[in-house]
Amino acid sequence: MYNVDDQTGGQGDRPILIMNNIWKEFPGVKALKGVSIKVYEGEIVGLVGENGAGKSTLLKILTGVYKKDKGEIIWLGKSVEIPSPHVALDLGIGYVPQEIELAWNLSVVENIFLGRERKRLFSRKDLSKELEKAKNLLKSLGLEIDPSIKAKYLSVAQQQLVMVARALAHKVKLIAFDEPTSALGPREAEHLLSIMRKLKENGVSVIFVSHRIEEVMSVADRIYVLRDGALVAEYDLRKQKVDMKEIIKAMIAREVKEFFPKEKVEIGDVIFEVRNLSNDKVKDVSFYVRRGEILGIFGIVGAGRTEMAQTIIGYRPKKRGEIYLEGKKVEIKKPIDAIKLGIGYLPEDRRLLGLILLLTVKDNTTLSVLDEIRRLKLGMFSKIDGKKEMEIVREMIKELRIVPPDPIKRVMYLSGGNQQKVVLAKLLASRAKVLILDEPTRGIDVGAKVEIRKLMNRLVKEGKAIILISSELPEIMGMSDRILVMSSGRIVAEFTREEATEEKIMEAAIAARPK
Repeated sequence: MYNVDDQTGGQGDRPILIMNNIWKEFPGVKALKGVSIKVYEGEIVGLVGENGAGKSTLLKILTGVYKKDKGEIIWLGKSVEIPSPHVALDLGIGYVPQEIELAWNLSVVENIFLGRERKRLFSRKDLSKELEKAKNLLKSLGLEIDPSIKAKYLSVAQQQLVMVARALAHKVKLIAFDEPTSALGPREAEHLLSIMRKLKENGVSVIFVSHRIEEVMSVADRIYVLRDGALVAEYDLRKQKVDMKEIIKAMIAREVKEFFPKEKVEIGDVIFEVRNLSNDKVKDVSFYVRRGEILGIFGIVGAGRTEMAQTIIGYRPKKRGEIYLEGKKVEIKKPIDAIKLGIGYLPEDRRLLGLILLLTVKDNTTLSVLDEIRRLKLGMFSKIDGKKEMEIVREMIKELRIVPPDPIKRVMYLSGGNQQKVVLAKLLASRAKVLILDEPTRGIDVGAKVEIRKLMNRLVKEGKAIILISSELPEIMGMSDRILVMSSGRIVAEFTREEATEEKIMEAAIAARPK
């Protein structure tokens, strides 16, 4: 375990923040075990580790979301208590959390200045000023939208940038970012990283949590590694040359030889086909996928990939188009139709569309197989075969390494990565023939990403077909047999695994965008 007094410094002479010997325990889980870190003025500190390592917990203690059990926080040379996010902001500590936290029925400008409204609460004169401030702030983030529109009408990527704007609207000395790029495409993510660099130049400190290790290494001055709630390593990138594999090994305490463990699988006949699928977001999309094949679909933010997937499964209505499964035309008007046909969908937004957070791991996992585990049906009521249900759930927990391995743990208390694993468990329990995976490794640590990619190999070996939607170009190239590129709701290019290059794919994705 590292001692805070042994750690090296940043640009300033004295740290603006010291978190010393921080402990936090939840029922059955020691989330933090005496963690100590320092942050200096005008430096970017990376915080990495697997899901459940304690990264988000540490940030939530710093920003007043959680109360520490033991330890001390020293801010600007003084010992402080931070009982709430409001107190954290007053101290000059901003926070951009991992999950979207906006008031959906309020406008963008109201969300940005929430809690900081002028005394006259958005009088016409004040509202005009706030709108102008919000517009300029969003523009600096590369987001040119009308700040008066409601937050619920924004895309996931736009919502994330509004949360960043909300943090920047306060005159903070430190901003803690928890997975801020997870909902962004490559260009948007790079833009946000450039914003972090500018904050550093202006003397603002940044704590940056991300599962994208390459992003952290590209901007961080120092990197702390957490594992199982303890601090296990620190790297000063200004003084030492660090290999990404070394950081990953510290994170997971084991070697990861391949990030994209694609296996050669015999590809069979066409199992699923879409012809001329269209609605307001999808324009004449046609493609097919074969048994044993992983079909990658890439596109930058706004390309229409998620909208296409949601139209296929009946979550969004289609205006026209035909869907064929095993050579037969099928009608899918709502998601339950897709499930019954054997078409599984893992959604991009797990909390909104993939889970019922108040329910347990068991209840979420078996939602897709209720008909299978019903033992007796009496009118509107039915009795579940508890033994069969628990067998399915325990198999999924073991296969996906869900932590903690507790079937009756409420999903809302799991880390983001383990929540994603529960969504996957529900999908696998349904024994779907065609799996549409929309950002399956988003918000998941490096070790778990490899596990899920290996799972994809196993599934296609069984003769299933996978449609892989991902914003991570290396993942698309590393795991796909064929790659489709989408832009503005259309498929604009197709590449085989052998002919695909990053340059070709990005050129197709960008060149087809409307000017």
